[in-house]
Amino acid sequence: MKRFSLGGNAAATTTSDTPRYRHWCDPACGHEAEPEPPRRQFLRSSLGLATAGGVAGLGLGGALAGCASTAPAGPADVVLLNARIATVDPKRPRAQALAIVGEQFAAVGSDADMQRWIGPRTRVIDAQGRTVVPGLIDSHAHFIRGGLTYTQELRWDGVPSLADALVMLRDQARRTQPPHWVQVVGGFSPYQFREKRLPTLQEINAATGDVPCFVMNLYDRAFLNRAALRVLGFDRNTPNPIGSVLEKDAAGNPTGLVVNTTSLGGLVALFARVPKLSDDDQALSTQLYMREMNRLGLTSVVDAGGGGQNYPEHYSGIAQLAAERKMTLRISYNLFAQRPGQELADYQAWSQRVAPGQGDDWLRMVGAGEYILWAATDPANFGKSVAPAPAIMESKLTEVATYLVGKGWPIRMHASYDSTATRILDVLEKVNRDVPMKNVRWALDHCETLSPRSMERVAAMGGRIAIQNRMSLDGEVFAQTWGREAAADAPAIGRMRAMGLPVACGTDSSRATSYNPWVSLHWLVTGKTMGDTRLNADRNLVSRDEALRMWTLEGAALTGDEARKGSIQPGKLADFALLSDDYFAVPEDDIRDITAVLTVVGGAVVHGSGAFAAQAPAVVKPMPDWLPVNVYGGYQQRRKSGMAQAPGAAGMHGAGCCAGSASAPIIVGDRGNWRMSCGCAVV
Repeated sequence: MKRFSLGGNAAATTTSDTPRYRHWCDPACGHEAEPEPPRRQFLRSSLGLATAGGVAGLGLGGALAGCASTAPAGPADVVLLNARIATVDPKRPRAQALAIVGEQFAAVGSDADMQRWIGPRTRVIDAQGRTVVPGLIDSHAHFIRGGLTYTQELRWDGVPSLADALVMLRDQARRTQPPHWVQVVGGFSPYQFREKRLPTLQEINAATGDVPCFVMNLYDRAFLNRAALRVLGFDRNTPNPIGSVLEKDAAGNPTGLVVNTTSLGGLVALFARVPKLSDDDQALSTQLYMREMNRLGLTSVVDAGGGGQNYPEHYSGIAQLAAERKMTLRISYNLFAQRPGQELADYQAWSQRVAPGQGDDWLRMVGAGEYILWAATDPANFGKSVAPAPAIMESKLTEVATYLVGKGWPIRMHASYDSTATRILDVLEKVNRDVPMKNVRWALDHCETLSPRSMERVAAMGGRIAIQNRMSLDGEVFAQTWGREAAADAPAIGRMRAMGLPVACGTDSSRATSYNPWVSLHWLVTGKTMGDTRLNADRNLVSRDEALRMWTLEGAALTGDEARKGSIQPGKLADFALLSDDYFAVPEDDIRDITAVLTVVGGAVVHGSGAFAAQAPAVVKPMPDWLPVNVYGGYQQRRKSGMAQAPGAAGMHGAGCCAGSASAPIIVGDRGNWRMSCGCAVV
């Protein structure tokens, strides 16, 4: 057994002849250390063989006195012992053990407290002194859409160098079977690479040859190789995609570069033409995507919908998985207006078929968003100018918002820029006078430049804020476009919290950002981008405990589920993750490398690795064999990658890392083309 100092985060092995065990608890807790129980007795209890005298036999009867819950009505189904539990419960922030009955936590306290919950059939798990947190909740992700193509995508999330990314691209092109394409569809930043740049079309063509290839970066641009241009039939007469520019060479022929200028619709439409897997393989893909989320400690997501994700047809696959009890991730979903100009008609039709709250703890509809009106949005890329919404926006948004609030539908609205938020709030204040907004949960999403005045207006109407770590991937671009001073408050988390606004955090994955929650938690704590550029001011950094709360209890509160999940408390759903590393003690930059070694949802193990691999459920193998997920798995952790350094990459800024501005990626924006002054984006 590992031993811990009182209130500490790091293991501290004692050297006395009589080992003393101090539980991991609140610093104010005054519990005395007790002798460590004999190993044989501990193993006996771990096998579910403890007797009524087990508490005294463990010698821990008073170790956490007063921390346990009510007496058991019967044995627990699962008991977790020897843990360092961060409960996110303000009344009991730290604990050592827990018990589960059915799908809920039944007790939280000390190892000694849990002995009375252990019966002959209780499954007892030794946490080996590891940190346990409530299951993470991604409060804004595009999971349902992303799951359909997850196994088909070559993910560059976490890959440390462009050289390695291009090797992956080359090798996947050799495996991919016709008519399928090699596809990289977001989740990475050029600044995560040692080379600090995007690939060139020449590099992509050299790597992929005659296999069609689509590479997209953060809804800013897409690269189509020569084979893709041929398959799509693009030539000198091909018009620009909607809201984008198709680059052409001096002879008028398309080069393969497509740049978003005013709308992400053109890039989305291009990706829609890439061949997809069969319905059965897409269902398997979604299951594998759930397992990847579980591997990272995620137990719930709030799906934000998306263009081309119509109800009910594009929800039938996930509904079938739920009906077949194949879910390992809880999904709450919002309905995203599909037809620009006909948003009200969309919601009027949907409200005849479904209502918020319909479903169960595994799959439930929770409201409208993140687009309830296409005209009331702003760019998804920070390198673009913000074009004012059309004058008709206010009247149309009033119609849609009045209808939704009147029906009791919670709403969430995309607003990266304060200019967008200001006009949205003008409308919501008008709606509030007729139909009180307090009757529904509502939130603004993204909010990178939300002003203090707008925050006050959100608070006055009982609104919430949902932020995402888009700055961790696109922060360098934001800083170049809007300035370092603006970037320091993008978003102004400190002011939001000082005003008492509820703030939840998510990813906006899997195209605009990576789906890895630990990248987001790292950003909240450090203010750093994936390129290690520090942008957030100190006033906008949060403690590890507060970041965890934003990723658990606040995420649950966005959908009205804070009484059901988001913390480790008796009566709540038994969702938790046992971590690979101590989140509270590892160096800040190592937070982004954390995974789960055991993830439990509703009392059932959905992921196990390392010492807990035997606990894991049966493997779901994606088909066919050539799919990239079979080779690369999911997010590429730095510690296991062992990838080669690219030529010319030699360390930190000033040590030959960047070769000047020439190595920085070219950003194409409405204000022209530009680069960071240094390729590493440090200056």
